[in-house]
Amino acid sequence: MEKKLKKKKRESGRSTFMLLLKVLSALALVLAVIAGFIVCETEKPAIAVLDEVANLGMKAEFRCTVADAKSGIREVEVVLVQGDKKATLYSKTFPRAGYLLHAGPASLEEKVAVDGKALGFTDGNLELVITARDFSFWNLMRGNETRLTTAVLLDTQAPVVSVMESPTIIKPGGAGVVVYRLGEEVARHGVMINGFFHPGFPLPKKGSGVFAAFIALPFDLERVDEAVVLAEDRAGNQGRVGVGLPLQPVKFRMDRRIDIPDSFLNLKLPEFRAHYPEMTGTPVEQYVYVNGEIRKKNYEQILAVCNKPSAERLWEGRFLRMERGSPEAGYADHRTYFYQGKEIDRQVHLGIDLASTQHSEVAAANRGRVAFVDYLGIYGNTVIIDHGQGIFSLYSHMSEITVALESMVEKGAIIGRTGSTGMAGGDHLHCGMLVNGIFVSPVEWWDPHWLQDNIFRFL
Repeated sequence: MEKKLKKKKRESGRSTFMLLLKVLSALALVLAVIAGFIVCETEKPAIAVLDEVANLGMKAEFRCTVADAKSGIREVEVVLVQGDKKATLYSKTFPRAGYLLHAGPASLEEKVAVDGKALGFTDGNLELVITARDFSFWNLMRGNETRLTTAVLLDTQAPVVSVMESPTIIKPGGAGVVVYRLGEEVARHGVMINGFFHPGFPLPKKGSGVFAAFIALPFDLERVDEAVVLAEDRAGNQGRVGVGLPLQPVKFRMDRRIDIPDSFLNLKLPEFRAHYPEMTGTPVEQYVYVNGEIRKKNYEQILAVCNKPSAERLWEGRFLRMERGSPEAGYADHRTYFYQGKEIDRQVHLGIDLASTQHSEVAAANRGRVAFVDYLGIYGNTVIIDHGQGIFSLYSHMSEITVALESMVEKGAIIGRTGSTGMAGGDHLHCGMLVNGIFVSPVEWWDPHWLQDNIFRFL
């Protein structure tokens, strides 16, 4: 009996062992299948080119990305091909970091440089080929491969530019026109002065390929270090020709003193706090903040408006000055602000203040599109009119605005009434003129003789 019980135990143990062995074998098979699916995954790497590469110039660069979230990136190669000639722009191989997932990096972004001349290609059609492989054991352990081929045009010749006409003299705070001819269609062109770009526009009356750019100099410009007509084609090649800009010095009023009484602070600060709740400190500190920091922010808003000009010239003839308006302050007056006899700030007034009767009608100085209607900090209620091709007029401190954003207005159309909103101590109109975002003297644009000599004869 005892022998039979021992035999049954041995048989039961053997059965259990065999069952466990089968379970482990099945589990090992499942794990092997799973591992096989992992190491032999079939998902190909993803390639993307982040920049425009249809046209490549003498010097160019572009960004490309490669991604493989499973086995990871093993190799990346970027080449240019023209007929039988091949040039490698970028090549990188990563060491294996494991045998399952993430054996290589999951993503890669590289900036690839192209030197059109050094590569020895001739201008014309090429192929940009980007190849990426991963660490998968699929495809007889060669891994998954993605190849992205893009047709490109190599152009290493700079555009031909010639200057036809330019100002005979120009002042700080003044404006003018440069006329030039381009030998081909380009992506961007205009006049660069001390790093500031003034875009050009077609001038069909002068013939095909002729363009004009309205230019302006800031009031505080001391010398012209660089003035060139710049043309950049779609491949990034630049043609540059110098422009002579004889600079005539001008003296602005430097001694304008403005005393800030408590009554002015009590009147104005509630208005500014309603629009700029971040204001802190004493009343004088709040005033200085508005007069300085908010002034800078206001100009940034103005510059953003002026960066989107109408391509068509909308204005004709001289710009209108407000009728019966007595001048209260001039363009580029240098102001020093005092509180209780102590200097608290210095700023420059970049417009002309005209005062008439209270709430006088304000007329559009010339034909244009209303590009801005809103409260604008130190300027108060403001209208900006886009007259096309970089010319803008600004009207501020208004008590009432009667035009809508994006509406077209004719020269002389009533756009509102004068007031004392913003940093204004009394009812008046602040008139501003801008060329490509640079404040210039409105007096020039009111003067038909100046316009004829400096603008119209060039156009």
